[in-house]
Amino acid sequence: MNGIEIRAGLEEPEEKGRPAAALLYLEAGLFGVLLLLDSLKGVSFSGWVVYPVTALLCWAIWYTCYGSRRAYLLLVLGAVGVYGAVVFGMEDVFREQIWYLIGCVLGGSKAEPIDVTETMLLTAALLAFFTAMLEFLIRSHRLLYFMTTGLLLLAPFWGIRAGAGTVLLLALFQAAFWILQGDGGTVWRASFEGVNKRQILERSSLFAGIAILAAFLAVFPLISVNADAFYTWIYERESQVYGMLKRLTGRDTAPSAGGTMGRGNQYRTGIPLLEVETDVEPTEPLYLCGFQGDEYVGGRWSALGESGLFETVEEKLGWQMYSNGRFSAGSLYDSMYFMMNTNTQAEEQPRYRNLKICHLNGEYENMYTPYYSQRGWGWSGAFHEGYLFWYYEQQDMNVAWDNVYEDFAVIRDWYRTLRDAYMEEMRIAYTKVPVQLLPRLTGLCSENHHDSLEEITAFILFTLHENAEYTMTPGWAPLNEDIVEYFLFDSGRGYCEHFAAAATLMYRLYGIPARYASGYMVQPSAFEQQEGGSWKAVVTDREAHAWVEIFLEDYGWTPVEVTPAEGGGSAARYPGFDNAVFRQLVQAGGWDAEKPGLHIASADGEETTWRQAFPEFVFAGEKYSHVLVTIGIYSLCLLPLFLDYRRLRQLKKLEIMGSRKVFFRLLEMLRFAAMMPEYDGTEADFAPKLAALTGVPEREIAGMQRIVSEAAYGKSPVAPEAERDVRRVYLLLAEAVYSRLRRRKRLLFRYWKAFF
Repeated sequence: MNGIEIRAGLEEPEEKGRPAAALLYLEAGLFGVLLLLDSLKGVSFSGWVVYPVTALLCWAIWYTCYGSRRAYLLLVLGAVGVYGAVVFGMEDVFREQIWYLIGCVLGGSKAEPIDVTETMLLTAALLAFFTAMLEFLIRSHRLLYFMTTGLLLLAPFWGIRAGAGTVLLLALFQAAFWILQGDGGTVWRASFEGVNKRQILERSSLFAGIAILAAFLAVFPLISVNADAFYTWIYERESQVYGMLKRLTGRDTAPSAGGTMGRGNQYRTGIPLLEVETDVEPTEPLYLCGFQGDEYVGGRWSALGESGLFETVEEKLGWQMYSNGRFSAGSLYDSMYFMMNTNTQAEEQPRYRNLKICHLNGEYENMYTPYYSQRGWGWSGAFHEGYLFWYYEQQDMNVAWDNVYEDFAVIRDWYRTLRDAYMEEMRIAYTKVPVQLLPRLTGLCSENHHDSLEEITAFILFTLHENAEYTMTPGWAPLNEDIVEYFLFDSGRGYCEHFAAAATLMYRLYGIPARYASGYMVQPSAFEQQEGGSWKAVVTDREAHAWVEIFLEDYGWTPVEVTPAEGGGSAARYPGFDNAVFRQLVQAGGWDAEKPGLHIASADGEETTWRQAFPEFVFAGEKYSHVLVTIGIYSLCLLPLFLDYRRLRQLKKLEIMGSRKVFFRLLEMLRFAAMMPEYDGTEADFAPKLAALTGVPEREIAGMQRIVSEAAYGKSPVAPEAERDVRRVYLLLAEAVYSRLRRRKRLLFRYWKAFF
């Protein structure tokens, strides 16, 4: 016979057997994800239903994947049909549960908790088929590795407290499948002489699982017993990284104050930022305000802008015609209390102090203002750069509206008129609270009624100090939780920003005008006397601080310290309040440290639901079109990945394929491309005609025919070099054929048939 024998029915042998470890690791990954979702605040489902059903589905997928691919296809089609029918029949149930889960993830669920078993079953099924396709069929672990790692890393930011079991299961899933999809490695091969590749990989993954379990059992108890030391070590390393990044970016020398609430740990570098100098030794903490908050918008305060408020005041007073910048209502108000205190008659007139502030980095975009002050000018020995204030300490304030110098009486009347008009407007502006964002805080204040400012302050201080601990390293707060409510009702740990924000909102809920303020607070002990007699302090980021401002009729906006003092005591002080009264009120009220159970309430007293926070989706088409769209998008997202990896797998098989099978695949490729369909490769003019159609040299094709003929009828096996030549010529021909096809047929040629 002069022809070439082609055995079209030959296929590469597949590895037999079902690796039991693969089923174990698949279930570990799915159970780990389900446990992670179960840890999401507000999520509840029937574990006795979800976990057994998931385990059974994993077994069915594993059994069919490693047995009959036809059975696996039937399983997939059956699952699509069953779940499609369930989703169609229970559309309202799934809609409600999905919205509820979105509320839990994005904003903390504000609805009555509901059972989401049906949605979790659907989620588990989708995850099972997706995971099995990647691990069992495509055998690519990289995507799932990054997905599960991302889930663990992002969990704290979404309020998910991943338990030890979740971490262990996902670590086992990641490590074991990473090894199963590897090549075994020379070390493992040396350890298991005579064992095939699949067994090597299975045993390697088993040893990895045992090692992970042993390490977990050894490390977890140590961390649990020494949690404080462990986290202290972590925070020290984080602090070093934070300081290094600030120095590299140049932000370590930038004085700053703002209204964004910190959601993580705070670290101070001790870099000098400001230099402040007074002509008289300070006896009280010096508050330098660089930011004042207007409205709380969830996690941050909008910057104060009182121009609109003062325009309203001027309109009510009929002062518009006199307003010209320097003599506007706003400019008059800024220095009003300083001027009133200066012109109040007293036996011993208080002396104002000179304060010079210098920014050590030379930038003055944001200025820092002391309380009870007025911008000053002149002072011998002033800094080359900086600005000057005249200010009073709080103990020197003694405004008496009816006891001023006679030549100041007219200005006093203007001030009094301005004060009354301002107080009327600011009571509206600075008692606003977004109650829909703060249901628990709103409920706390409504359940504990108090009237006087002293009682309200005492209750606020007691609530903060008994239910929260001051620390600069409280850990990271979830992104889907309001930071103030999370600080006060969940974590119980925070720093000055959290204490000040919570107190500001509580004052407002009680109808007391209050503002959030931040900047620097410099203790008297920080000042050192200079040779010229002045007192100077160098301010670092360790003096950065946040506090509350409340409005007092004879003082204006006054700082109130609500952050616990060192040792846990109260440092609050303002005119008319002292800590002795605070202790008496706590004792008389019989307050305990337990927080009351709260209901979710809105401003009008009606229950607020999570659905109000999220708009409804709008879908075009039929009532259930969104279900079909979801399934279609899911399938389309997976299809390119599947087809591309399938093509790569086929090309991988080509590297070990015999010359006869390669030649048969060449003939199949030519028939698909409608090139020489009547030829079977035995014809004498096969090589020249194919060369003319493809541009591949005739000698290469003829050499390929000769090698395949020797493989079919030769007495000795074909050399490996000759086999490689056949595969090389095949790839040349495939590339040439591909370049001559139309675009649509190219896609089928490359990805569906996987010829090239």
